[in-house]
Amino acid sequence: MDKRMSIDEVVDRIPSGGLIAIGGSSISRKPMALVRALARSDKRDLRIIVDVGGPDVDLLLGTGRVAEVIYAFVGFEVLGLAPHFRRARQTQAVQFQEWTEYTVMAGLDAAIKRVPFMPTHATLGTDVLRVNAAFKEIRDPFTEQPIVAVPALKPDVALIHVNYADIQGNGVILGDGHVDVLCAKAAKDTYMSCERLLSSEELQRFGRDVQILRVYSRGVVEAPWGAHPTGCAPDYRTDVRHLQDYLRASSSEEGWRQYETEFVTVDHRQYLENHGGAEELVSRLKV
Repeated sequence: MDKRMSIDEVVDRIPSGGLIAIGGSSISRKPMALVRALARSDKRDLRIIVDVGGPDVDLLLGTGRVAEVIYAFVGFEVLGLAPHFRRARQTQAVQFQEWTEYTVMAGLDAAIKRVPFMPTHATLGTDVLRVNAAFKEIRDPFTEQPIVAVPALKPDVALIHVNYADIQGNGVILGDGHVDVLCAKAAKDTYMSCERLLSSEELQRFGRDVQILRVYSRGVVEAPWGAHPTGCAPDYRTDVRHLQDYLRASSSEEGWRQYETEFVTVDHRQYLENHGGAEELVSRLKV
């Protein structure tokens, strides 16, 4: 089956109010071409699940697309805090659920296993139970010891970015897969962008690096530099310069509007052109 789609076709299938799991981690291998298309769409009241978020969550908050964020962390690592996330968190402009990295994984795993919750000792004795009413402290029916029930996270859609894919929807992730496989398996519909489409025969040479199987993917988009400005190892590094520009632009309304005009409201082709084209990005960021 040929699952090739355009970026806009993917966004058309994402419902307003939907629960969206986003793969990658912080400033690494985020599906930013898909996220930017979602940010410039008319979709509203999105509920976002992210283990370790970065520019993906921050951009969607900055463009007013989000109603709730379920997260373990959102930030720009050594570059600092995520500005739109910080403001929204401080003003309670949208709803937030504080999870941990492990409990996000456990919630997705519960959905995959088709159980209502995942039992764990994680978060016992911490303030997570105080700030997150979604978790319930219960008793182990065998030992009567306290454990925590982490509710299943059932995304409507998962968005991920991979290094390579074939038209059937198999995806290669080189290096750390983060929580992408869990997102793909737990979601009703998974869409992935890739740096390059390969034949199925070529893809098989990657063996265990074929981490996303076609049975879990609904569509695939060929989008070179689709993770930019986050990195996509080993293909290219994180664009620290662009992220620094993003952070400066986010400090004022005028700067943010200018950033949106130049880098959000345009399609992926124009986005790359506004960076000087792929050749410029290769010269600066290619590993």
